[in-house]
Formats: sequence, C-alpha cells, structure tokens
Amino acid sequence: MQNSHVVELRGAYFPYTCRSAHGTHIYLRPTFLEPPTLALRGNQQSTLTLLPQESSMAAPVKYDVVLYGATGFTGSMAAQYLAAHPQQPRVAFAGRNEKKIRGVIEKLTDVSKERVESIGVIIASAEDLNSIKAMVAQTKAVINMVGPYALYGGFELAKAAAEAGASYVDLTGESSVYKRIKNELHDIAKQTHADIVPSSGFDSLPFDLTTYLAVQALHKSSGGKADVDYALCGYEFKGSLSGGTVASLVEQAKVSPITSSDAYDLAPIRGRQKAEAVRLRKLPQFNKYGAFTLLAPHNTGVTNRSWGLLQEAQDPASYGADFRYLEGQVAPGMISAYIISSLMLFIAWLLNNVSYAGDLLRKAVPQGTGASMEEQLKGFANVRTLAYGKDGKSKAMATLSVKGDPGYLRTAMFISETALTLSLEKARLSKLGQQGGVLTPATAGGEVLAERLRKYGGVKIETKDVSNSTDLSKELPA
Repeated sequence: MQNSHVVELRGAYFPYTCRSAHGTHIYLRPTFLEPPTLALRGNQQSTLTLLPQESSMAAPVKYDVVLYGATGFTGSMAAQYLAAHPQQPRVAFAGRNEKKIRGVIEKLTDVSKERVESIGVIIASAEDLNSIKAMVAQTKAVINMVGPYALYGGFELAKAAAEAGASYVDLTGESSVYKRIKNELHDIAKQTHADIVPSSGFDSLPFDLTTYLAVQALHKSSGGKADVDYALCGYEFKGSLSGGTVASLVEQAKVSPITSSDAYDLAPIRGRQKAEAVRLRKLPQFNKYGAFTLLAPHNTGVTNRSWGLLQEAQDPASYGADFRYLEGQVAPGMISAYIISSLMLFIAWLLNNVSYAGDLLRKAVPQGTGASMEEQLKGFANVRTLAYGKDGKSKAMATLSVKGDPGYLRTAMFISETALTLSLEKARLSKLGQQGGVLTPATAGGEVLAERLRKYGGVKIETKDVSNSTDLSKELPA
C-alpha cells in the first residue's frame, strides 16, 4: 500500500490495527486496561492522538459539571444556580485564584453545609494548558465563563474538552471564535462523542431554540409535510450592560465586521439567505415594528448552523432547503425602530473603524462590573418566533418568556441548564447530540433542553399552530 502506514496498538484487552493515508491526524479511543505498546510501520509521517477511554471500563469522572470562571460577574451567578440546583449535581468551581473561588463558595445562599462542602475547587488557567487538560478530564461537561474568548483561550479550552470527550458550553457572541471552533473541532468532537455547544446564553439560546420549536410545531400541524420558508423572530427585553459583554464586542470588532456579511459563516452548508441589516421589520406577533440590533448577525449564524446540521443529516426535524432566519427587536414605533437600527449600525461602524472607540467603551464599562441584583430582578425577556410554511398558509409560533435580566442573571441559568442537559441527559439527547460534534442548543437536544428550562429555570415556553389566526399578537401571550 503506497503512501500509507500501519498503526498497531496492543493492550491487555484490545489489539488494534488501522491504516491511514499520508499526513493524517489519527484520533483513536482505546479500550484496553493497560497502557498500550505502539508501533508505526511505513515511510510516511502522521500524528497519533490517544483519546480518553470510553465504555464501562473507563475511570468515572468526579464531576457532572465544572464551572470555569466562577469568580466573574456572570460566573458567580452560575455558581449560585448550580450549587442550589434541586438535582444536586456534582460540581466544581475552577479558576486561577483559589482564594477568590473559595470566596464565591462562602457567599452561596440557601445551600446546606453538606452541599457547600461537596463543591470541588480546581485551579486552572488558560495560560497553563496542562491545567486546562487536567480540569476537563475530571468532568462530563465544562462551562466556560471566561471571556473575551479570543483573548482568554476559549478555543483551547473547547479543544481540550473535545479531545477528552467532555461536553463544552460557553457564552460567546464572538463569531470569529465560534467559526474556528466549528472549523477545527467538529470532527474531533464527533469521534469522542463530545457535545461542543458555544453561545448557550442569551447569545443565542432563546432565538435558536424558539426557531427550532416553532419549526417542529409546524411539522406537527402539517403531519411532517411542511417545509419552512422562513422564521421570523421578534423579541423585547429589559436588561443591563456588563463589562464582559463590552469587552467581547470590542474584541470581535478587531477581527471582523460586527455586522456579518455572511449569513452562513457558522453553518456547515450554504442556503439562499443573504446577510443584510434591515432597519425596519414588521413583527406581526407583536403588531409592532422591529429594529436591527448587534445581536442579529451572530443569532443568524447560530440559527443557520442548526438549519445546516439538520439539513446535512437529513434529520426529520430539518427545516427545509430554502429556510431563512429573520429577526428584530420590538420598538415603540416605526420611526423609533429606524432610529435604533441606525444607532446600532453607527456603533458597529465606530468599533470597526475607529481604533480608540473600543478602548473608550471598555473604560466606561470596565470588565467584571454590571448591574446590581436589585436592578437585574427587574429585567425580563419575551421572545416570539413564527415559522412560515412554503405553502403560504401554514404558520406556527413558539414563545419563550422569563423574568430577570436575560443577559446576566438568566444567562447564568441558560448556560447552566445547557451544561446539565448535556451531562445528565445524554441518553435522551437528539441523534446529533448522541453522536457529538460542534452543535447548537437546538440540535443537541432542543426538546430536552426546553423541558429542563421549564422545570428548573422558571422559563415559560409554549408552541402553537397559528395558521388560522387573525391576530398573531394575541396568540400565546407571555
């Protein structure tokens, strides 16, 4: 066999031989109990990576979830959520500073002494890759709260998790980081059955999940026959701005336009949608107009990734070849929608073209800061997504509503429940979720995640066939 080599692995229980073409990077998951001997035959070079063991012979992990970045503004809220969770998952808090981590544990409320004592502490830093690898080896799933992800090793942590067979979730709204993760880690994660699910906070879980649920409701009402023309997401929310969000926005602006020019930047295949910043969009589910916001480009990328993954897999839940995703934030009126959109586009232009604009913004809203809990409790989110069938008649709507600041207090809940879904509900996930890969909240197991958000997160999620509705704004009131 020309231009090839043979890899032989021999252990106590599993002799393994494979052939590989020149230059291949081979990922193997051995099942032997003893360290293997390794022999390479042939005149070509390749790289061999031994993946963590799988099956009942593998050493059990210590934790269901490790929270990396537990001392940050949103991280500390996720710490409280996980510690007080009714299921009492096995958790550990991780970061660079042990004293600060223990300080977070000391501040936990409504948690028993036994529960507090059960919480692990792991010292890990993006500057020490070995510490990151040791951390992910101890858990079924890791939550990465340390951003901006381009600056603080988001890709490297996702890679370590993928190689270790651990699931990974983060809050990134940085499309450039997401793009690298999906380009370089999807195949690795599939081989190790790891679910890598970036953007599991307010960016972009509610938008991705309601789109998926609206499409499934449309399928159900049509007996599975309806392809979707487009999904139209409208949303209103009250929330605050944190230093972490500002920092991520500034870092994204350094590497690519915030208003993405490609609707399929994150998707595995391409469709017919063109990226465009629409200043004025009618939202019949609110009977109001919607504005363009800086959330739209990344939400579009994530939702189109869900479309592409399902379409590529020929999954029964797929949206249809011509699917498009559209969105807008509810505005008081037509003029205000246009003004808000124009302001958002101006901010994006400044960050992309004026070098010191980002520095000024970061100074104005320092990282690690955010609104008080009193203010966050006043927040809310109301997301309504319509799926329109290609027949021009069928329509279905999914709504998601929650009380509390959606970007921080409730994002801590969103990402925690996503991690717990991947860790505790693996057997109930979708086919894609069981296979692993770089997935989305919807494609990893949308129904199971929605169930958990309702049960544990206090999120109101509803779906309905609205094909015969005469006033969509009065359907499924949140």
